Amino acid sequence: MKNNRLILCAAAALVILSGCTAYDRAASFVNEPVVKDVKTGMTKEQVRQIAGPPSTEITMVHARGTCSTYVIGQRDGKLQTYFVSFNDTGHVMNKGFQSCEEYDSNPS
Repeated sequence: MKNNRLILCAAAALVILSGCTAYDRAASFVNEPVVKDVKTGMTKEQVRQIAGPPSTEITMVHARGTCSTYVIGQRDGKLQTYFVSFNDTGHVMNKGFQSCEEYDSNPS
């Protein structure tokens, strides 16, 4: 019975700690202008005024519209990217902590 409790507690601790990585990543970059100030519905020009020019810009294949990737820092030796996708009228429709290529491969 004690072994089952120990295993259950260890599993719960792993689940709790695994969520810290995603939170840690978001908390580290939450004050970046592209993360903090860009809102759904803004125009591409408004985004550029806030965030500056993107690192890359693509026309998406699996999702509609275009997408801009911003490098917002470095984490664990890797570049941390943030994407902003635009619909056909040039307005922000989605954004998040990944590159445009990653978003376009699974645009949910």
